[in-house]
Amino acid sequence: MPRPPSPRSFARQLDVGTLDLFVLVCETGSIARAAERAQLVASAASKRIAELESLAQAPLLVRHARGVRPTPLGLVLLSHAQAILLAVEHLREDLVEAAQGIRGRVRVCASASAVEQFLPADLADFMRRHPDIRIDLRQAASRAVAQAVREGTADVGVCGPSDDVLGLESRPYRQEQLVLVVPRGHALARLRRVAYARTLDWPQVGLRDSSTVQQALSQEASSTRRVLRRHIEVDSLSALCRMVEAGLGVGVMPEGAFRALAEGTPLRAVPLTDGWARRELRLYAQRFEDLPAVAQRFADHVAPV
Repeated sequence: MPRPPSPRSFARQLDVGTLDLFVLVCETGSIARAAERAQLVASAASKRIAELESLAQAPLLVRHARGVRPTPLGLVLLSHAQAILLAVEHLREDLVEAAQGIRGRVRVCASASAVEQFLPADLADFMRRHPDIRIDLRQAASRAVAQAVREGTADVGVCGPSDDVLGLESRPYRQEQLVLVVPRGHALARLRRVAYARTLDWPQVGLRDSSTVQQALSQEASSTRRVLRRHIEVDSLSALCRMVEAGLGVGVMPEGAFRALAEGTPLRAVPLTDGWARRELRLYAQRFEDLPAVAQRFADHVAPV
């Protein structure tokens, strides 16, 4: 059996273009179509795939009547190739940014409530102080925020505490108050405060994938043996306001987001009296001391120790 090449020798024999071609072959299911997309002649593409299989010392593709598909080993290579190509793209972006005078990037993943209420001002202040640092901000549900931090696709995340963030380090970020959003003419609009259980007499507008808030609402309904009539689910807090305004139900959202999104509309926010309606948002990282220097600077700015 031939000896496998050393790591350094293996790395020297690989090239990014061939990995990109292999990914194209797997995506198209055809060497000929992949060659066309890569602007190669089919024979040259076949030769490069054969060289890759020789380097792997095993078949990477199964040929069949309608084209090709990756072998189990090919699937392993496909996963690594996609990660390598993504890293190369990030390298390209960093080099372009460095040439333009941008000396760092912080990847932030945050829940809708953080994005709608607090992060815009914090980001603006940080970038005024550090114009050479770029911020990549992605909005996601709390579960996805935790996953992004855990997998390393985000340096830091902002969301509420939940089982999803167990094992991550955290710092306090902000406090938020959940409110019931109703049309001004609604029977509950005249109240100064309201318990969530009382709102279950009306249809609810839910926020899709908002795991921590929706879980609290479902648990409250279950504990009072009431039925949570969620007639419609939406993808954003602004859409939730529009659905409530259209008379499709009542909804729950953070008070700060309501002020940002719904002032000037025929809606009213009634604070919820439930203990869980006063929530803490936290900043999460795998380990704060292991963050890149620019990400540590951002964390210290928005959530100082």
